[in-house]
Amino acid sequence: MMLIKINRNYFWANIFFDQLAECGVKYACISPGSRSTPLTYALSQNKKIKSYVIVDERSSGFFALGIAKQTNSPVIVVTTSGTAAAELYPAIIEAYQNRVPLIICTADRPTYLQNSGANQTINQNNLYNNHTRFFYDTGLPYIVLAKIKQLKDAAKNAFDICSYQNIGPVHINIPFEKPLEPESFTDEIEEKILLESLADDHTSNQKRQLKSIEQKDIKIVADLVRKTHNGLITIGPGNFSDSFFSNLEYFSTKFSLPIFADASSGLRFKSKPLYNLITNYDALIRSEAFSKIFFPKFVLHFGRTFTSQKLEDFYSVFTPKGFIINRFGDLYDPTRKFKVLQRCEELFLEDLIKSADVKQNDFSPQLKNLKYLDSKIEKIKSDIFSISKTINEPGLLLNIINSIPPNSNLMIGNSIPIRDLDFFSSALNKNINVFQNRGASGIDGITSTALGICAQSKYPTYLVTGDLSFYYDINCLLIAKQYSIPLITVLINNNGGAIFKFLPIAGYKNVFDKYFLTSTNLSFKKLTEAFEIDYKELKSQSDIINHLKVSSVRKKPAVFEIKTNADYSLQLRKKYWKKSNKFVESFLRNYEA
Repeated sequence: MMLIKINRNYFWANIFFDQLAECGVKYACISPGSRSTPLTYALSQNKKIKSYVIVDERSSGFFALGIAKQTNSPVIVVTTSGTAAAELYPAIIEAYQNRVPLIICTADRPTYLQNSGANQTINQNNLYNNHTRFFYDTGLPYIVLAKIKQLKDAAKNAFDICSYQNIGPVHINIPFEKPLEPESFTDEIEEKILLESLADDHTSNQKRQLKSIEQKDIKIVADLVRKTHNGLITIGPGNFSDSFFSNLEYFSTKFSLPIFADASSGLRFKSKPLYNLITNYDALIRSEAFSKIFFPKFVLHFGRTFTSQKLEDFYSVFTPKGFIINRFGDLYDPTRKFKVLQRCEELFLEDLIKSADVKQNDFSPQLKNLKYLDSKIEKIKSDIFSISKTINEPGLLLNIINSIPPNSNLMIGNSIPIRDLDFFSSALNKNINVFQNRGASGIDGITSTALGICAQSKYPTYLVTGDLSFYYDINCLLIAKQYSIPLITVLINNNGGAIFKFLPIAGYKNVFDKYFLTSTNLSFKKLTEAFEIDYKELKSQSDIINHLKVSSVRKKPAVFEIKTNADYSLQLRKKYWKKSNKFVESFLRNYEA
């Protein structure tokens, strides 16, 4: 009988990651630490998993989030014990809220060291309890076949859950005792155990069954489509398949149903335009007169909650029958008035097309009015934002969308950029892939996420972000430098939290400037160049357009800073909404005449 010397910690970690690799995991993000040595060493030797080494755990979590978004596959995140594990929490929250698959692997001290004053030791048991889909503590490594099988089963279960059963982050806590290094041998095991423990295992524990909604629900919606005058389809942010878009186009065209699509859904930027797409709905629903022109009796909503909160006000006027359709039965409705139908989105549309095909209702008169209003407001928008010679934030977003090449990735920051994109972007047939962190809508980790997206994409990737978001995530520029990730960052610097100028608190100037606006007055040129990243300030519309148009050939990261006047931009937005409202009221008078 041949005995082989091993370090049980490295052996344990190696088995775990080998199993994840067999399941299909291809990427890992590792932050350095002592207690995580076995995990780090095992990943460094794994040829099937590409590892990124990232000093800052918070950046690491968001960078992994970006990779997972781009690849639609789970990413391993490794940290050592203690507060290092806590640094991941913001990214885990975002992944949970936005259903992004992450496999969080936290190294830990043995349980018996908790509450004993032992260094870097906290209670990590189910640390992220409220924001993970699955938790498993492996216990200390125990080298017997039964325990090894449990470990491999846990890896398969974690993969299955986060990949498709209940997409989102999962947490595996892995305690180790010293010694931690691979050649500090702790055990001698039989060759037979070694071979059996390392045997490939491709099987999954179970397959997810797509829940089929009751036929009565399909019948209710189909009857509404056939019989009810006025309907609406709304599309929020989401990760939709090509077959969904095909079914949506067929269904909306057949029944003359208008589509309100949040810009974050990407629907406005598909290479093939949707015939019934209404892009300027936010300007329309801000007018009280609009609810007298268009008052849908039913709404079919796909995707996450809309960026525009004005839809909630719009629905409150006439309370349509609302249905939220998604594969996990998630409630994306702050009003809690819509009914959730748990069904794969494209399959729901297929079922509905079949069920509603008996009789076709014609909503085209309403649709014709909507298209007319949409086209006229498009002209108002162009006149106010695009023609202005002074740089303004909405016009800047329009220029960016128009200037970046087809098939580009666009990561859009929270606060003002995401709202300007949604409120003002037009339909554009360029197949732009839009990414966002609207799960919890924080300003942390925006740049790190964009870097993760860019690192795994063959297409140009652009980030549009604000100055506070950029400052908050400045550490991640080290990742861009280390891995030469060619992310193009458009930094819109309005010197502080200008989003708060939209709120009533802006009227309390003695408090507002100090406690809300929080201007940093930082030199982003110096900060960026400290990381050896290319920097340029763009000062004119032509500068912006010219640099963005040639930026796609860049092979290294760059930051383009554009300084804006927040007050002037807000003034233009208000002017746009006022002129749009005036036009809708004028249309109503003619409509009622």
